[in-house]
Amino acid sequence: MKLGCDIVVIKRKRILLFLAVFIIVFFIVLFLSKSNSRYLKGDIVVWTEERYYSYFVNIAKEFKESNKKVNIKVLKIDKNEYVNKLLTTDKKDLPNVVQLNFVEIERLKNRIDLLEENKNIIETYKKNFSSSRIKEVEDDGKYYGVPFESKPIALYVREDILNKYGYEIEDINIWSQLINIGNDIKNKSSDEINLFSNKDKMNISILMLSQLVDKETYSKDKIINEINNIYKEDYVTEDDNYLFRIASLDFYDEIVKGSIKGRWECKNPPNFSIGENRLYDLGGKNLVALNVEKNKEAIKEFIAYSATNKELLSRELLEYEFFPSSLYSLKVKYEENKENIEGTSPFLTLMNIVERAPSIRNFDVLKEMLLEIYGD
Repeated sequence: MKLGCDIVVIKRKRILLFLAVFIIVFFIVLFLSKSNSRYLKGDIVVWTEERYYSYFVNIAKEFKESNKKVNIKVLKIDKNEYVNKLLTTDKKDLPNVVQLNFVEIERLKNRIDLLEENKNIIETYKKNFSSSRIKEVEDDGKYYGVPFESKPIALYVREDILNKYGYEIEDINIWSQLINIGNDIKNKSSDEINLFSNKDKMNISILMLSQLVDKETYSKDKIINEINNIYKEDYVTEDDNYLFRIASLDFYDEIVKGSIKGRWECKNPPNFSIGENRLYDLGGKNLVALNVEKNKEAIKEFIAYSATNKELLSRELLEYEFFPSSLYSLKVKYEENKENIEGTSPFLTLMNIVERAPSIRNFDVLKEMLLEIYGD
């Protein structure tokens, strides 16, 4: 009798085990079926300038490895034609993903599609970006893009020449000090050494404009006069005999590669008065979607992936191609060539600016003035 009861119990256990396995398998199949139905698919066309081309080729390859049904085409567009081509192309023929700075976004606002989706991306990856970069893509609660590149602006000083004429880099903290020291060296060198490179006109203009828009007493005309008083034609040279550069990672690349002579030191740029903010990220390119009717989910995921891929973004930074906005991509180990560098590492100075630069208080005024003065 006991033997018969044991057999019945064993059979019941087997039946229950079979049912449990069946239920588990059923739900796994159901889950996979639903997952398969949500696979990203479709075509994505990316227009990019040459500077970012290799990055988007690599990021597209990586993205496709995890999303087999997504096809990504990366097209290189001439930098000088980029924005005009976007403005003159029929909307149906626009690419899906482009890179625009905040002034270019203003010019193309009526063509931008992802707004709420950008908000979702930024909220999900908010710790990836500084508050100043997020502010630059926000307008009236909408986000017209996702931060991709930063442009921390620093002051590079020809330290060997500065010392030759009895000055130290610590003597330069405000614009008037920079101009007075620069003019003194210019005169003592019989105009052989000038103040600025002709390559920095836009950097200096936007930096000074950013500093001045927060001063309520500064009208547009007064701002233009202030800029012209600093960046005078007499202070500018087209050769390499200059004392100062107001620049970012691009000039550091030139120093490291030895294409610029002399020894250089890097620090935060000057402002107009002692105690004023000297940390400025002038905002590089943002990832923007223009044509998303057919495959919004794939485009959204690709933008998020491209803006936050730590490994590939860090590689671009270490190769001096561009400075990523993703804060996590800045946590890299690097070996600095100190041959032409004095003092604090420019790398550390630029990283500190990206991480700590505050938002410009009157950013809307800045955008309006930039469009009015440099919009074309």
